[in-house]
Amino acid sequence: MSQSPPKRLSFPRVLAFASLSVPIAGVGLPVGVYLAPLYANEVGLGLELTGLLFMLLRFWDIVTDPVMGYMVDRYRSPLGRVRHWILLSVPVLGISTFFVYMPPQGAGPGYFIFWMLIFYVGFTLLQTSRSSWVPAIARDYDDRSRLFLWPEIISVSAMLFLLAVPLILSLSGIQADRFGQVAVMGWILIIALPVVATLACVFVPDPPLRGESRQVEKFELKPLIAAIRNPVFSKVLTIELLVSTAISVTAANFLFVAEFAFGATDAQTSLALMLFFVMAILALPFWLWLAKRTEKRTAFFAAVTWSGVSFTLFIPLSPFADYNLFLIASLIAGIPFSAPIFLARAMTADVVELQAAETGENRAGNFYALLTSFSKIGSSLAFGVGYFIVGRIAGFHPREENSDASIFGLVLVFGLLPGLLYISAGLLARTYPLTRAMQEETARRLETRTLITPAVP
Repeated sequence: MSQSPPKRLSFPRVLAFASLSVPIAGVGLPVGVYLAPLYANEVGLGLELTGLLFMLLRFWDIVTDPVMGYMVDRYRSPLGRVRHWILLSVPVLGISTFFVYMPPQGAGPGYFIFWMLIFYVGFTLLQTSRSSWVPAIARDYDDRSRLFLWPEIISVSAMLFLLAVPLILSLSGIQADRFGQVAVMGWILIIALPVVATLACVFVPDPPLRGESRQVEKFELKPLIAAIRNPVFSKVLTIELLVSTAISVTAANFLFVAEFAFGATDAQTSLALMLFFVMAILALPFWLWLAKRTEKRTAFFAAVTWSGVSFTLFIPLSPFADYNLFLIASLIAGIPFSAPIFLARAMTADVVELQAAETGENRAGNFYALLTSFSKIGSSLAFGVGYFIVGRIAGFHPREENSDASIFGLVLVFGLLPGLLYISAGLLARTYPLTRAMQEETARRLETRTLITPAVP
């Protein structure tokens, strides 16, 4: 039985699929930019303890993510391969979002740990299911980029709106403290979650992966270890680790740098973030164009090199303590922000197809669970190590008086550390071997391959 390539999804169906990025966006930068400082400052956990708890919780996900990836790969339903997992994530993520985004003042570490654990479980289930959907519905090498580009556009737009909540409330004449601002973000996510899950499950097909001939039977560590040791996928995992660490370092310290180093108000900080993401959205078609004209690895290298250089610009600008300079630097840094995110996931889809061509197994869930795990490792390192460096070495504490040296140390961590991480990721991406020509050869193998057994329904 041979399998023909899937039909290219129409644009409305792509948007229905991409809408799942709205709740996923609430687990991204808003957690670093608003939730982490909220728990560290207003809730009262403190900078170092908040960073430590975030780090430990994300490391726990390294255990749960592969299990969820296996479940997505193994257990089908009459709805298809991933739709039922999308629907299951709705109550898990919705309930935990309520408690995570609306903590009582004085909530202790136990409250934080319990609800963040459930929050991350729901997030992983949704994100892994959504990502593992792409290899089966994408038609070819460049279509995978398209199917990760539009979710990223929706994600950045959603993050833009969430991060602009303080500014919107201020312009509307609504006086809300940090608790109120974050609560509004939470309610937006809770309302959006069932709506986008329904859109995706109704309008997006859920076929088997082309080349898939046998079902994953049991949970094993051997395929996970083999995937990590795979010379192609290991490069994707490493660049994901470096980029996610860089993103989280900047996210966790953005509010502090804006306020303490450049004198920004809450509204000004929100405006800077909003324009940062506007630039990211406007630039995304360019990065897709560059990937199509060259290779994904070339576009990835260009984007992260730009990011690495742009974040170091904050360091020489900080002594001027000028918000306008901060705003300009933020606009420049926003241009390449989203490119490495969608390109790394498109690269992973190519690896999934290659693996299916070689083994007949669709382990997209495991591959994307591993990618998510490495992303979370980067995030945890950024919060744990980054906050430790800022608090203990630089001597910066948001609830205390800080010296000029402490504030400069904060900016140094904010600019130099991500800069080095981004540039390292770019250098590694240049050696990524899975090119368009290689993927086209894999596609030809799948088109001519006669499967001994029918694909798993």
